[in-house]
Amino acid sequence: MTGCGGEGPPTTDRAAELNRLRGVLSEARNLPDGFSARPRDGWRAPFRPVDEDCRLVLDAAGGRPPKRALGARAAVTYQGDGVGELAGFGLASYGGDDAALHFGELAEALGGCPVVRAPVAARGTTFRVSDLDLGAVGAGVQARRLNGRLNGYPYEIHLVFALSGHTLISLVHAGVREVDAARTQQLARLLVDEVGEVGV
Repeated sequence: MTGCGGEGPPTTDRAAELNRLRGVLSEARNLPDGFSARPRDGWRAPFRPVDEDCRLVLDAAGGRPPKRALGARAAVTYQGDGVGELAGFGLASYGGDDAALHFGELAEALGGCPVVRAPVAARGTTFRVSDLDLGAVGAGVQARRLNGRLNGYPYEIHLVFALSGHTLISLVHAGVREVDAARTQQLARLLVDEVGEVGV
C-alpha cells in the first residue's frame, strides 16, 4: 500500500490522517469474486497523455492527486482474474473546500478529454473516452470508459472519481479488451461506502 502526507493537512496530525486513509483501504476487502485479497502498490498510468486535461485526470487516478491543500493520500491495487484485470483505489484528503474544488476541476478536465493519446514515442496507444453509467453509486460521481489500444493491444480503462466530505476518491478498473462495468459499479460502491462509513 502506498501513501504519504501532503502540503496542507486537513487535521493537525498528518500521520493520523494518513492512518485513517490506509484504514479505509485495508477495510475494503469485500471485493467482487475473482479479485485477490492481497493489496499491491497503487496504480500508475502506463503512459503520459499529451493533452493537459487527460494528463490531469490520469495523474489524479494514478497516485498524483492535485497538490493544493493536500493533507494525505493513500492507494492500493488489487489484481482480478480477467486478462490483465486490476482495480486501483486511491484516496486523497484536503483541508477546507479544496476536495470539492479539485473534484470540480477533474470533472471539467474529463469533459475536455474526448480522446487520450500517448506521445509519438508510444505509437499504438490511443483511447476514445465515453460516459460510463454506474447507476446509483452515490451523489457526486464522475465515471468514464477509455476504450482503445495500449501499445497496439486492445485495452479498456474505467475511471471513476467521487467526493465524500474532505476526501477525493479515485477508482481505476482496467484490463485487456473489455472490462465489466457491473464489476466497476461494485468496486465503486464498495469504496464510496467505506469512505462514508469512516467519515474521512
